[in-house]
Amino acid sequence: MPLQKPSPTQWTLKFKLHKTTLLLLVAPSQSFSSIKEDLLEMLQARNAQEINGHIVPTDPENLVFGLPVDKNDISKGWIALEVPEVEDIDVAKGKGVKKGSVLNQNPLGAGLQDHATLAFKFKEAGAGDDTTMDTDFDVIMPSYEDDESQGRS
Repeated sequence: MPLQKPSPTQWTLKFKLHKTTLLLLVAPSQSFSSIKEDLLEMLQARNAQEINGHIVPTDPENLVFGLPVDKNDISKGWIALEVPEVEDIDVAKGKGVKKGSVLNQNPLGAGLQDHATLAFKFKEAGAGDDTTMDTDFDVIMPSYEDDESQGRS
């Protein structure tokens, strides 16, 4: 991935896994598939084999993004970014979005903004489309208590 200069048309997105935070410049209309490729390429360029015991995959499709339940209080947890796509009948019942929905295509369609924070995780080999993948994001946010306890040691 070549070094990019920031421009007013690009957004900086923060991707978190455990205590690791990665910043990535993206176009608001860039596809999530392309963003996954860029994120994985960034990890591979730094020879990252694992992050806190999570093995870095070779396939971008094994990356899962998550959004904070409450962007003002990230400690409330995360939900999977990808909204299930269903038939029109199920949309009326509130079970998902229509197939090809813009919500799953890019940051702008998903309602993200510049400097948004997303969690990411890696699908386990052979896990498939397990529903338990929806909320179990390994993200540790720094807190003031952490800073204070390190200062007293």
